[in-house]
Amino acid sequence: MAYYSGPSTNPIKKNQLSIGRPRQIERRRATRHHFVSAVEVINVESRKQLISLTRNLSLCGCFVTVKAPSPKGTRVSLKISNSKSNFSAVGDVTHNLFDEGMGIEFVQVEGKDQAVLEEWLAEASANAVGHEF
Repeated sequence: MAYYSGPSTNPIKKNQLSIGRPRQIERRRATRHHFVSAVEVINVESRKQLISLTRNLSLCGCFVTVKAPSPKGTRVSLKISNSKSNFSAVGDVTHNLFDEGMGIEFVQVEGKDQAVLEEWLAEASANAVGHEF
């Protein structure tokens, strides 16, 4: 099935065809990288803790796999660990997918943790060259 964008004022070029379903506008501020690592997430208000895995990681946040995600807007502290180092941050749940997990936006990251994050992302980017997921 093809969709015709037709004449309009949107940024899609006139007469551009899209195969399949219409694409949504990309809203991410940073590139996501496939990154599976242990993560501890603590609800700041209730102190409820969960241990899980990340699915992806970016400069702005991560996706955590969990069967029962926290509600959108929940403030959490998180600690991501791998064999080399640890990363800690405070974040907000920005979206949740029942039975899949939740997206967390980092809202407070200390300098040393920012350095760890940037190192992990550089490694993930180098490992992903030529691979799409």
